[in-house]
Amino acid sequence: MSAGRKLLKDASLIFFMGLLASGFGYLIRMVLSRQLTLEEYGLFWAVFTFVMFFSIFRDFGLSQSLAKFIPQFLVKKEYDKIKTSIVFVLFVNLVVSLFIAIVLFLLSNFLILNYFRSELARPILYILLGYFVFHNLYVVLIQTFMGFQKSKVYSVHLLLTNFFVLFGLIIFSSFGIISPAISYLLATGLGLCIFSIILFKHFNFSKYSYKFKGELGSNLFSHGLPILLASLGYVVIGQIDVLMLTYFRTLSEVGIYNVVLPTAMILVTLGSSMALALLPLVSKYWIQKKFNELRELVYEIHKKAFLIIVPVSLVVFVFSDLFLKILFGVEFIGGSLPLKILIIGAILFSLASINSSILAAIGKPNIITKIITFVMCLNIVLNLTLIPMYGMVGAALSTSISYLFVLLFTSFSIRKYLGSKIPIYDWLKIFFSGIVMISVMNFIKGILILNIFLETFFVLLIGGLVYLGLIKISVNFK
Repeated sequence: MSAGRKLLKDASLIFFMGLLASGFGYLIRMVLSRQLTLEEYGLFWAVFTFVMFFSIFRDFGLSQSLAKFIPQFLVKKEYDKIKTSIVFVLFVNLVVSLFIAIVLFLLSNFLILNYFRSELARPILYILLGYFVFHNLYVVLIQTFMGFQKSKVYSVHLLLTNFFVLFGLIIFSSFGIISPAISYLLATGLGLCIFSIILFKHFNFSKYSYKFKGELGSNLFSHGLPILLASLGYVVIGQIDVLMLTYFRTLSEVGIYNVVLPTAMILVTLGSSMALALLPLVSKYWIQKKFNELRELVYEIHKKAFLIIVPVSLVVFVFSDLFLKILFGVEFIGGSLPLKILIIGAILFSLASINSSILAAIGKPNIITKIITFVMCLNIVLNLTLIPMYGMVGAALSTSISYLFVLLFTSFSIRKYLGSKIPIYDWLKIFFSGIVMISVMNFIKGILILNIFLETFFVLLIGGLVYLGLIKISVNFK
């Protein structure tokens, strides 16, 4: 198998397993929404988001550096450096994680009284601090497998973890509000044990020496810190709204928002699937200086990603009330408007994430860092302004506006460095086809008198055929 085909196969495998893992993650939220009251559901995700926000600082980006340097050490057969790098990153990660966990533990009374404003947060916080330490070590192991180019092991880790969490929710359902915290702790502990055993079987640590040198540490840090800055921006944009909702609004709003936000973000996974499979070719064409082929490839990625995400997004947008009611319950219907706003943001972010990946593939990560840093600051200002007044709607608006700016800036950069055009007219044709699809679905739904399952099947089938027909007529794909 050629290197290019292997990259495509690995990327496709990671995407497919990631999609399954996202499905399990969504199922976890559905189960939790029925096991807990709305306020309890909101409280758990408020504590969870708060604790995991600090994961970004766990090792200053060193774990991502392993994925870069281990392949280089393997080629040169510098196995001592592999062992030294892994042990060093694990040590830094453990020290920093324990320090953060201890500080949060010492601040627990203040946080429970002034931030979470519920004594029920105490046991959740204590359990999740243990999860925080285990999870951070677990991430180092997973990044190590990426360094060894074990894509199958890497691709299955999140699916396995979410399966263990779901299993824990069933086993510990009688534990009430602490059941999800225990489930996440158990799942990560099991994952840590399983993948540690696999790593030790793959790489015999006892055969090699630990020889730390300042140059090695400097190289790891120099690669990791820029990644840390970019990751910090994405984490802030993705999580600061939940943190501010917890402080400024009610736990019920936090609970509802933690349903609508993941729902919208699943659409991002759908939209970026094509890019994930084709990005190795982007890097290849750039290195080979095949700029015309690269521009055509980027143009096609933009069109096909939009083609995938638009019909699903429009269906969820139009039927958001019904969607939330069926999957989560009547009390979550209040999230319909924020969900609609976030769906628009998800479409924007799907395209923006594709642009960001392309810029990274052509060696322009610093551009991404600058864009994300600016948008992160904008997002904080928007959240501080809109959330106290408009709650969930303000949070959704802040997130979607931020994603719009990421899309605008990354699109400008793509055009600057590649000369690639943005397929605006094709996007409009695809969007119009989606609107016609929704109109046809509403019409068919109004005239059919069948049971709910048959009706849904025929409505989706006919609407899908209309959409594909219009796309085939109006949009040219290579």
